Amino acid sequence: MILTEHYLTHRKYVRRHNISLMQLHEYNHRLLLALLPDDAAQATVFHSTSATQATLQITIRNRFKYTTELAMSMLFDDAVSDALVIRIYHDAQLAELVYSNEFEKQYRQLGGQVDPGNQASLRYSQNCFFNKWLIYLLEKGYRKDAWTAVK
Repeated sequence: MILTEHYLTHRKYVRRHNISLMQLHEYNHRLLLALLPDDAAQATVFHSTSATQATLQITIRNRFKYTTELAMSMLFDDAVSDALVIRIYHDAQLAELVYSNEFEKQYRQLGGQVDPGNQASLRYSQNCFFNKWLIYLLEKGYRKDAWTAVK
């Protein structure tokens, strides 16, 4: 997770205004709707490019009636970023960052065996970061109409 002053200011704003985790999930869902392609049922991998930015890749991992799980990563000339794994709950209109690297994946899979207070704080921080990341992508010109289906 990138801990910049801008991110920390955003997290303080969210906490100060008493924005709950559920409200972050709802807001993230609205931001994802502005970002994701409309024809997501037609393919499993999509690329979006901005004029001066790296390529954003979305891979649909699982599709179910009420949920979709996708992985979002940036493709650079010589590297690929860690994938952000996102779960979208269509019926409740929520979007949650499930994990953003392999350590967090294993930590989350431990479930009740870890400190629940720490796990709740981690989920809140992750989704605050995810919220800021979606805002950043939209500000940089990534939009729902700029996607290309790859496969």
